[in-house]
Amino acid sequence: MRKRLGDILQDQGLLSDQELAAALEEQKRTGDRLGDTLVRLNLVTASQAADALSEHLKIDRVDLNRRYLSPEIVDIIPGSIIVSKHVLPIEIQDGVLIVAMADPLDINVMDDLQRLTGKIIKPVVATEGEIADAFQRTRNIAQSAKELISRYEDDEKTQETDEVEYLGDAPGVKLANLILEQAITQKASDVHLEPHEHGMRVRYRIDGLLRDIMEIPKHLRGDVNSRIKIMGGLDITERRKPQDGRIQMTLAGQEVGMKVTSLPTVYGEKIVARLLHKSSNLLELEDFGFSPKNLQKMEQVLLLNQGLILVTGPTGSGKSTTLYAFLNRLNSPEKNIVTVEDPVEYRLDGVNQVQVNPKVGLTFATGLRTVLRQDPDVIMVGEIRDEETGEIAVRSALTGHLVLSTLHTNSAVATITRLVNMGLESFILSSTIIGIVAQRLVRTICRDCKEPSRLTDPLLIRYIRSLNLEPPTTVYRGKGCPICNNTGYRGRTAIAEVLVFNKELRRAVEADVGEAELLEIALRGGMTTLQHDAVNKLIAGVTTSEEIIRTVYTVDMGGEE
Repeated sequence: MRKRLGDILQDQGLLSDQELAAALEEQKRTGDRLGDTLVRLNLVTASQAADALSEHLKIDRVDLNRRYLSPEIVDIIPGSIIVSKHVLPIEIQDGVLIVAMADPLDINVMDDLQRLTGKIIKPVVATEGEIADAFQRTRNIAQSAKELISRYEDDEKTQETDEVEYLGDAPGVKLANLILEQAITQKASDVHLEPHEHGMRVRYRIDGLLRDIMEIPKHLRGDVNSRIKIMGGLDITERRKPQDGRIQMTLAGQEVGMKVTSLPTVYGEKIVARLLHKSSNLLELEDFGFSPKNLQKMEQVLLLNQGLILVTGPTGSGKSTTLYAFLNRLNSPEKNIVTVEDPVEYRLDGVNQVQVNPKVGLTFATGLRTVLRQDPDVIMVGEIRDEETGEIAVRSALTGHLVLSTLHTNSAVATITRLVNMGLESFILSSTIIGIVAQRLVRTICRDCKEPSRLTDPLLIRYIRSLNLEPPTTVYRGKGCPICNNTGYRGRTAIAEVLVFNKELRRAVEADVGEAELLEIALRGGMTTLQHDAVNKLIAGVTTSEEIIRTVYTVDMGGEE
């Protein structure tokens, strides 16, 4: 016989005999459920009751705030039942309907749901409040989408409507806002609106990977595109060439900036919006997941008063976020910190931030020249894109300023080669660069479905041995659960190689030696490569071998037998 909720909470030390007796007495008087009574009497929180139930019954506890809930899935169960029975369908897996329930012990409700849906029901635990909030949020999404579709249901046109025709139409505005609001809720970094023959696909990039969200009918995509183009200051009549724009607005209670680009395709314009969370709290360097060794090296170079610090990596590797964390560490009343950015992604109190505007002649280079006349102590240049910007940044570091910037390169030593190829003099680089951070982001294993696994990839095994390490007998992976959307991953962490310049390395740079020799010197100086850092994360059970191969695999990792 299953234990009652009161007994479960008692067993877990959350409820005393006296408190349970008082709650049971109150329950008899009101006729309410015991869980509701306990929460109303402030004896436990709804979340504590749900956590206790989940742990005791070995049923997954789901965080509905972290999940995208498809309106089509939610509609499987009538809204009246969702509200009255405190249940919410969230996903279908192999024909099994996963339902969030406030009371997963209610067999009658589960039987009713099975008869109603014709599917096997798998319960997961959530509180009544969480279910109600998630349902309301999803219903709003569904209603807005249905509103827009029904607006044109009887339209006999088969062709896509003129993008200008419905610019002021409220449903089109609502749907565009809806897409962006949901992206913020899901902590997406990018929103992709991709036209195809029959409509438009909406995808979010979450934790570095794209996920399908919804389909927009062909005759409606023009309204959504036009709304976003207007918000971004783009020309809605121009569909033949790419455009760039920016949006700044408050959505879902957050101040958010967006960098919007349009690209003509054979089926119409593709639009991508990169979300820049202006109100986000800046992470401390310790929160990034950097190894203690790498963190110490970063702090070492940040103590210096002059020189050039570069953060490198591909697009989406967290370069800008790391730069902001550096600025956050350096920020103090005694320093004049000035940035030149495109765009300004985070706002920092006490920092003078300049937005690049090429239309009025404010480029990185012109902005940087002016900044030098503003008596700066620390200068941050968003990106070194050309020889002119690189030259000014390097000479700024040479004349007593601490300069921070980013560059697109694959490794720390490759950064030196890239700067030389831009036209910068080796002897100047050797005198100015004090540190280079090359980084990537790897997905971390979901803590709620983490399970042991075996390392079978021969490339990784061979590479680990080349590092004079013993390949682990046990690694970890995510099995997949409702909390991580069955991906097995939740969140990302940084892997990095940090190159701190010493005398030997400066002499080598000045002598124009090749990348292979520079790497040897860097390794002798104590640098841990990206691949080695990733392996350490694998051994520690932070990420998987698949993630390592996806993010940092190189031919060199294969090695020789």
